[in-house]
Amino acid sequence: MSEAQVNPEVDNQSVVSDDSNNEDVDVFGQNEEIDKFPLLTSIIDSSWFQILVNLLTIYALFGDDIRIIAFDKRADDGFDVITIICMIIFSIEIIIASIVRADYFNSFFFWLDIISTVSQILDITQFNIAVGLQGSVAAKSASQLSQANKASKTSSKAIRVVRLVRLIRIVKLYKAASYSQEQAFKRQPLRTSTVKKSKATVYPSVYENINNVPIEQENLNKKDNNTEQREGDVNANSQENRENQNMVAKQQQIDNSIPKVQEIRRLSMKEPSQVKVKEQKESRVSKRLSDSTTKKVIILVILLLLIMPLFSSDYYFEPSYSLAYAAEYFRVVAEIPNTKLSEINETINFVIDQHKSFDTPVGYITNPFIEIENYETSSYQYLRESSKSYYFELVDPVLVGLDYIGDPVILFVSDNSDVESKNSIINIVNTLFVSAVLLFGAIAFSNDANNVALKPIDRMIVKVNLIAKNPQLAKEMKLESEGTQKETTQIENAIIKIGALLALGFGDAGSAIIGTNMASSGDVDPMLPGKRKWAIYGFCDIRNFTDATEVLQKDVMLFVNNIAEIVHSMVDRYQGSANKNIGDAFLLVWKINDSQWYEDGNEIKWSNLVFINQLADCALIAFMKIYAKINREPKILEYRNDERLSQRLPGYKVKMGFGLHIGWGIEGAIGSEFKIDASYLSPNVNMASRLEAATKQYGVAVLISSELHQYFSNEIKKYTRQIDKVTVKGSLKPVGLYTIEMEADDLPPSKQDYPQEEKQQVMYEKKQIFLQQLESGDFNGELYMKRNKDLALITKNFNQEFLYQFGQGFQGYLLGNWKEAHMWLEKAKQIRPNDGPISTLFNVMGETNFKAPSDWKGYRELTEK
Repeated sequence: MSEAQVNPEVDNQSVVSDDSNNEDVDVFGQNEEIDKFPLLTSIIDSSWFQILVNLLTIYALFGDDIRIIAFDKRADDGFDVITIICMIIFSIEIIIASIVRADYFNSFFFWLDIISTVSQILDITQFNIAVGLQGSVAAKSASQLSQANKASKTSSKAIRVVRLVRLIRIVKLYKAASYSQEQAFKRQPLRTSTVKKSKATVYPSVYENINNVPIEQENLNKKDNNTEQREGDVNANSQENRENQNMVAKQQQIDNSIPKVQEIRRLSMKEPSQVKVKEQKESRVSKRLSDSTTKKVIILVILLLLIMPLFSSDYYFEPSYSLAYAAEYFRVVAEIPNTKLSEINETINFVIDQHKSFDTPVGYITNPFIEIENYETSSYQYLRESSKSYYFELVDPVLVGLDYIGDPVILFVSDNSDVESKNSIINIVNTLFVSAVLLFGAIAFSNDANNVALKPIDRMIVKVNLIAKNPQLAKEMKLESEGTQKETTQIENAIIKIGALLALGFGDAGSAIIGTNMASSGDVDPMLPGKRKWAIYGFCDIRNFTDATEVLQKDVMLFVNNIAEIVHSMVDRYQGSANKNIGDAFLLVWKINDSQWYEDGNEIKWSNLVFINQLADCALIAFMKIYAKINREPKILEYRNDERLSQRLPGYKVKMGFGLHIGWGIEGAIGSEFKIDASYLSPNVNMASRLEAATKQYGVAVLISSELHQYFSNEIKKYTRQIDKVTVKGSLKPVGLYTIEMEADDLPPSKQDYPQEEKQQVMYEKKQIFLQQLESGDFNGELYMKRNKDLALITKNFNQEFLYQFGQGFQGYLLGNWKEAHMWLEKAKQIRPNDGPISTLFNVMGETNFKAPSDWKGYRELTEK
């Protein structure tokens, strides 16, 4: 039995350490707040305090009304005491909340609590008497009693309006309910879907030990019995004694392991909710939306409660019953014996004159006396029935006298047209106010929903659709600045970051995989069928990488990434994309859109040849820029002074080889559901790799296939030369090999050194400028190479005479005139003594003493990859 099998402590420790190191990720910064006053926080958040505050809140809302309904004034002092206690408790709550809760002091809810607490002072009877808001029992005279009664009625109306503010205490109940829900939400366990494994699978050695305990124990007991029976004969049973000792030792180990195993079993049998419970806090967005909605509801309710009474006619006009009293008074006067008609007429005129100053003047009077004419205003006949109020009395004809009256009816009609007009104006204002409140409420609530949730969601939808359509756009999307909507902004930025990481991880070849899966409502399916694409494939490799890895050790990652930054940025600027990072090598792709090509039989046709020319130029320029950058960038030049590299490789310089080819490739996912790489499979991709490898054989930095070279613009072709024509392994079709004249000796280091963020912006701007040149048709390869500093430096020694002499010699080589070829190449070598392609051709031709073989077809087999 191995040590691991008998010592489960190792497994136990690993389990505990895994759990302890499983720190929660707080992306949204919900745990940033630090409680500086835990004691006060525990008080204000305690259940008993919340219950007390809620009970007192209910009392504050209904206590005064209950006092009036169920008790007489003898209970006022007791209610005053309870009200004072309420004010004290509420004040304590406000003070503690101002200390322990961030953003509470001087906030909207702070002032609501202040106002609602202070308004309770109006429920204290003695206070109202002291300030004259209620009549005092000390008033004895009639005038004093009248004034006190009038003051009491006025103050009661004012207090009713002020008490409307008390409804703010309802928010306390709402906040308490919300707090309870939040606490319950925090206590919810965070459950995750896990793959269930048997305990024996998780801890195999442990459970083997437990399962073996009974058997071992039984064997041990048997050995003990045998030992007791044979205790006297030690020598004869020495071997058995040694076995017995071994069994005892094993039993002790098992006994020691059992408690630990039981502990592991106990931990493993726990529910996920028992093992880990994570407090989930209410999000800032949810809290802000909730608080904002609550504020607006409170403001609207208070406005309605305070202002709606202003739109009642009772607020401006008290109901008038004077004409009813006047009709009754007229009846009494008419029924008095010996009343003269002149006195009755004076009474009528008195009533008319008195009501002229009223809001409801007299419009019409019918009297029972024959000799007295009825009264009617000039406008009475135009009054609507809704503008009239009728008051009538019946007189006793006997008391009045049958000779004086006709119809024994006294009818007074009031003219309410002025009141009705004012009521209509009030109704118009009321309608406008309600409309304004509804409009304000709709706008306010919709603005909150739009700003906090809906607009961010709309922006997220747009971004997701853009990423699904073209995942590479995620790398160019700008992050939203974090404002008050921190969490929604973080989610929105997370979409951009995830999209950018997907684009970086999958590359341009994985765009279809990302887009298809994002647009699909089903499960993730990365294994999509491959698609045939045409593209320019570039392959580059870091020279002496094995030595650099052994020397640099952990710094090799920084070494590779510094080079990768140059490679990727230049390829991206010149319309390409990085596909694979293979340690010391990079696969770069300039993909040609499907709309730009079609196949006619076995022949490729281009819809826009100018675009293909530009793309081919871009691919070569990108590699030329990389070649210049690795010989000019200060952070790359530093490796020339690295002592570790210099000791291993004296005179070390960062060098790279490049291969370029064009052709079809199958774009898709390579791998399985566990791990995939989005890339290209094709002999043409392999060709680019073989060309890069062959750069070492020819002593050049770049090798270009003839298939790609034919699509270069004439301006770019001037700088290139064909250096061989070969067949590669696995292909019978000969391919021409071209290179471009570049020299990196004694290049001045770059002076521009931007911070990382500024560098990204500069790179983006340069890319956009170059893209504008392409789209406008202003791009000219030759002019661009002369104006660009990097390109101008590496091509400054371009020699047309050398190209001519080499070209003549190379033509002789192809035609089999190797003697003539040797002569021309010797002349060219005088201009460039260290030219790699000349040395290679000399080696090839020298094998047959500069005489072409009889079966020479104008090309040879490339013996090295």
